Amino acid sequence: MKVYNTLTRKNEEINQTKFNIYACGPTVYNYIHLGNARAVINADLLVNVLEFQEYEVNYIQNYTDIDDKIINKALAENKTEAEISAFYINAFEEDVKALNIRKPNQNLAISNYVDEIIAFIADLVARGAAYESNGNVYFAIDQFPLQYGKLGNKAIAELNPGERVEADINKRNVNDFTLWKKTSVGILFDSPWGKGRPGWHTECALLIDKFFDHQTIDFHLGGIDLVFPHHENERIQYLAKNNCEITKIWLHNGHLNLEEQKMSKSLGNTILVRDFIAQYDPATLRYLFYSTNFSQPLNVTETVITFAQKETTKIFNILKTINLFLATNNLKWDLSVKGEYVAKALEQLNNNLNTPNVLSIINDMIKIINQQLRNNNLDLTIVGDFYNIIFNLLNFNFTLPVISPEIRALIEEWQEAKTAQDFVKADKIRTQLVEKNIL
Repeated sequence: MKVYNTLTRKNEEINQTKFNIYACGPTVYNYIHLGNARAVINADLLVNVLEFQEYEVNYIQNYTDIDDKIINKALAENKTEAEISAFYINAFEEDVKALNIRKPNQNLAISNYVDEIIAFIADLVARGAAYESNGNVYFAIDQFPLQYGKLGNKAIAELNPGERVEADINKRNVNDFTLWKKTSVGILFDSPWGKGRPGWHTECALLIDKFFDHQTIDFHLGGIDLVFPHHENERIQYLAKNNCEITKIWLHNGHLNLEEQKMSKSLGNTILVRDFIAQYDPATLRYLFYSTNFSQPLNVTETVITFAQKETTKIFNILKTINLFLATNNLKWDLSVKGEYVAKALEQLNNNLNTPNVLSIINDMIKIINQQLRNNNLDLTIVGDFYNIIFNLLNFNFTLPVISPEIRALIEEWQEAKTAQDFVKADKIRTQLVEKNIL
């Protein structure tokens, strides 16, 4: 597989049979929006592609359930942080289930690992990579002048003072970042430096360190907005502690724009996943994301949503037609034999997850299948390839109707009516079949 690596800013090959993958999960203080969904669906796609090729995947995602946003939400709603986190973790799991996203091997809530975070930070202090100041602990970026900024392509000397960093008189350097925050607001934990809570940037570094045995993982995924400072700060902490890179490949999905404007909570122009699904459907969202390579910006407009709806309807209709043909001819879907179209799709997906080209392959297949259906001579290999690409590679969640004995009898009655040119009866039965989603 060849993919674009944010760190090296080039496509790189990664060829092996076992993969360790980590993806940044949600901060659980609100429902997820389309930008969040793009990152989650991208991770789902990567795992699907690898597992379809019978590679072994160990995939972990976190829940950030200690955060100022959660604390502020709890205070505003007169609830505990745990109540806020539990509610939105449940909401997240509802949303990803609706999107047909398979669960990672582990979902890890960071609040369960505070003792390990404290030990991780203490290790960095002992190594001289971090320092305590008035009950706070900061990472000393000047200890790594040749490494810090590599991921975000930023030189330390060029960083704007205080850029995306809170002003803090306790810091040696304005761009040092917080590992342990001294505070009296919200949930607190005991530490060698006093009561407080961990900073955001340490949690993912700790979880990768703990659950992947201090080794370099294969893929670290997230949105492009996380590159700097979050992933930059993760990387430097891991490098400081383990003297190795945190991941071989940094895989970042591009920004999501809404009508040419960057989609963000601060601008108030986000679309919640559950609202989108209620108005459209999960397949439309997947198609929308797949229409542009994951690493590129995607502009969401009514026009592209309408196009995605039309295309997914076309895919579903041909699936239903195939399903009906197989049932009426006493045939079954055969997914065991993988033909040339699966090979073509894998060639594209193994080349930087090139989903737009796979969608073009799907369109080519639909034309061929329609022609074969008109000739009443359906190639079961191409049908199996179509199913595998739609369901097992791209992970669309179309629900094909079950052709029960009762439905089969109705279909036979419909066909007999057409043969007898009893069009009134045929139209009546056809209406029933449409209502049952068979046609």
